[in-house]
Amino acid sequence: MASPPSFIEIVEHRIATNSVRLPVFNLTAARVQQEVGREEVNLALIEQLIVSDQALTAAVLRFSNSAFYKGLTQVATVRNAIIRLGINEVANIVMAVTHENQFRSTDPFLNGLMHKLWRHALGAAMAAHWLARHCGLHGVVHEAFFAGLLHDVGKLFILTVIDELQQNGDLPVKPSAALVLEAMKDLHATHGYALMQHWNLPERYSRVVRDHHAATAGGEDPLFLTVRLANKACRKMGIGVVHEPALALAATAEAGELHLSEVDVAKLEIMLEDSQPFNRKEAEAVK
Repeated sequence: MASPPSFIEIVEHRIATNSVRLPVFNLTAARVQQEVGREEVNLALIEQLIVSDQALTAAVLRFSNSAFYKGLTQVATVRNAIIRLGINEVANIVMAVTHENQFRSTDPFLNGLMHKLWRHALGAAMAAHWLARHCGLHGVVHEAFFAGLLHDVGKLFILTVIDELQQNGDLPVKPSAALVLEAMKDLHATHGYALMQHWNLPERYSRVVRDHHAATAGGEDPLFLTVRLANKACRKMGIGVVHEPALALAATAEAGELHLSEVDVAKLEIMLEDSQPFNRKEAEAVK
């Protein structure tokens, strides 16, 4: 007699049957990203896309005035944000505030995990963005934020599958926290890559989702280096599900490839400590 399927096998079977509800890539964010990628960007169109959604407009303005952009003049309109921050920064903000809406569940435990995943996604985006700027990698600054934000999207996908299985009564027992974490860890890279393909996002971002845990090689693509080090910085600081306080960031292969000193790494950690949404007061302000 065959043994009953494991929890991970149940999750994988649900995904394989194509019956799972896939997370949706926000249409406004997609159109803004598409416009930013053009040779001649239509700023008026981007402004119109944002201001047509009142909630998005409010969130963009709050994020634009968060600690991450401290030192810049206060922005009061979307047009002002585009002028002061630049179109790529505004596109990143649109992506961040729309992506956050995916991290929701009625199950208290899963919702708590999703909240931690959101903090990790945004922290990694900010850290990768900061690293690209700090290292003079101006060609990948915008890409680094985007790739950092989405690098663990597979974990969100796995949680949505588990949430759906629970709601439909398709699990014999409620899975333990350890089983849920194991499923996220084992399945997120492969299924995150498939989700990126489903969203028809550029391959350079999809590869980061699939390969960000791969071993670092000499002369690595700077986009991989910034996202991988950003991911490790968040893990060291406990920004997300995993906390590894003993991680020596300055000694990592990524820091070596990016020629970062211990002082540089300390500045990165300070930036993350000071930035929303890890500052509790500002976290409430951007919701």
